[in-house]
Amino acid sequence: MTTLETIKSELMGITGEFPMFTGDNDVADGEFDEAIQRAVNKFSRDVPRTIVADAVGDGGNYYILTTILTSWEDGFSNILSIDYDAGTRVSSDELPQFLDFDDGAWKFYEDASSKYLLFPSLAPTSSITFRVRYTARHTLDNNQDTSLASTIEIRYEKAIIYLGISEVAAAVAFRLEKSLDPPAGVEFSLMRNRASGMNRLAEIFEEKYRDEVGAISGVIPAAVERDFDLTYLGGEQYMFHDGSIR
Repeated sequence: MTTLETIKSELMGITGEFPMFTGDNDVADGEFDEAIQRAVNKFSRDVPRTIVADAVGDGGNYYILTTILTSWEDGFSNILSIDYDAGTRVSSDELPQFLDFDDGAWKFYEDASSKYLLFPSLAPTSSITFRVRYTARHTLDNNQDTSLASTIEIRYEKAIIYLGISEVAAAVAFRLEKSLDPPAGVEFSLMRNRASGMNRLAEIFEEKYRDEVGAISGVIPAAVERDFDLTYLGGEQYMFHDGSIR
């Protein structure tokens, strides 16, 4: 897995080759960290981390998602599939028993404080294990927070670096745009040209990011299409939203 320090070092090395990232446009250390985090968040939406977790029933119908799925994040994570009564699935050479969302076998439910996984017609006991495959946000390990482990494979390292450069360039462009108020003659034109150049650089490196991810995963970010009339093998839901929204 790649690390924050590796990404940051490569990113700073590349931006150092551009004269426009000097002088008033110099990027502080913390700004690189913020740009990388934004890149990781965007990458997480395009290529989310996939986790498989086993949960055991308690005889009830409702299960708090953040309790049974430790990396679940409300508003981000999505359930891809649920294999019911999966405790001896591999050892007994059994076929998976995927529950179908569209048939009402499971649903999401929310109250004022929590989001739940609801089995309307099932009440799994402690002898029942249900295996949940779900998505989560990626993380990068760093020296400031030793509790974080890297979840981004090395093969996506260049993609994160390209997107990080795009985020840095966009941030510098925003800074330049802010400095244009109030406008002032020739200086205004120079600053406007610099901001435009930064915005174009941001676009170029975002395109490089998309090409890199597409070459590895076979799916170009923001260009994913799925047939809304199909139920996918493995019980996966539609793209971009969880099973609570149709």
